[in-house]
Amino acid sequence: MASAEQQHRQQQQQQQQQQQQQQPPLAGKVALVTGATAGIGLATADYLAGQGATVILGAIDYREGREVAAGLMRKHRGSQVEVAPQLDLACQDNVACFAEAVAARPGPLDIVVNNAGVGNGYRHTCAAQQRCFTKQGVGMLAQINHLGPYTLTRLLEAKLAASRARVVFVSSIVHRFAAIRDVHAFLTDWQAGRYEHTKLANLYTAFEMQRRLGAQGVTACAVDPGAVRSGIWANNPRFNRGPGKAVIDACYAPPEDAARVLLHAATCDWRADVRSGTGLGGQGAGDVAAVAAAAPEQDLRYYTRGVFAWPQVCNDWAAGGPLRSSAWALNTALHTTLDWPLRRLLHSGHDLHRVVPAAAGSHAYDKQVASELWEQSADLAGLPAQPLVGSQCVGP
Repeated sequence: MASAEQQHRQQQQQQQQQQQQQQPPLAGKVALVTGATAGIGLATADYLAGQGATVILGAIDYREGREVAAGLMRKHRGSQVEVAPQLDLACQDNVACFAEAVAARPGPLDIVVNNAGVGNGYRHTCAAQQRCFTKQGVGMLAQINHLGPYTLTRLLEAKLAASRARVVFVSSIVHRFAAIRDVHAFLTDWQAGRYEHTKLANLYTAFEMQRRLGAQGVTACAVDPGAVRSGIWANNPRFNRGPGKAVIDACYAPPEDAARVLLHAATCDWRADVRSGTGLGGQGAGDVAAVAAAAPEQDLRYYTRGVFAWPQVCNDWAAGGPLRSSAWALNTALHTTLDWPLRRLLHSGHDLHRVVPAAAGSHAYDKQVASELWEQSADLAGLPAQPLVGSQCVGP
């Protein structure tokens, strides 16, 4: 017969197990999502809050951020959604103030989703013309889509390393037909720093962060959310009216669906999720996992799903000259209009719904370009190229 003390201990253990089972999967985790008041960012913040994470919203409109936070907390009873100070990625000083506030927040920072961005056709509110530059001479698209997120993440490095955090950069399929041949030109020349170039820069940054911080416990990756019916098309005259808009409305996925890719990349078990599409090519499945664990700086991941992970899309047609690039663009346009209609017809357990590490364009793995971009971005941000792990985060 068990003693009363043993029975009491068993009851306590059972209660603890029940409480753990009742807890949402991300309870105790803290996540920062930029561009979190609309589109994919809002949907990602919604999912994270629904799974128990404390969510910090990065928003250019602080009042709108507060309204979104209140709405999410009403939707998910017991959730905690916070709004940090205004985040304007167009302004380096503002990015530094935002990062300082987040870094000073007590507790960990487990997840960062660098989602905020703008597309071709964007015009900054203070600009008299579309082609505008920062006071440092950086093109506005390169600033908002690359240098701002780079600076923010670098300023949070010490906190991220202490938390063994996951960092997600939102890229796009268009990186496949972009090239950054001159890093300085990408940053300072409007034509060399268009949307497609910034999405390639997101991949370079994610991969270089993994190379430099992977051994410190930070895991960084990039994602392609697929063809999404979001506000990114609002300022593009090809797609915000007429036939282009009709195709997007009919064939592109809603943000709530696309955000599933970001959620997976932000929360998956990193070691268990490793597959052969992670930059560790030529290995068997078991070998890939072993190499990834032993050499995290080589474990470069680009997450996507559905048609966007098919070989017909993931090959290197775009690197074969103008003719092959045009053929690839046509091929890709046709394939991407199939993704959401196909997945909508199939049950949620079908392979097309499964988020997987896929092969990015081969040029995205270029270490020299990634290193040059990292170092020139560090100079513009007023930061050392070496990681800030173990030091105090200081604004630019």
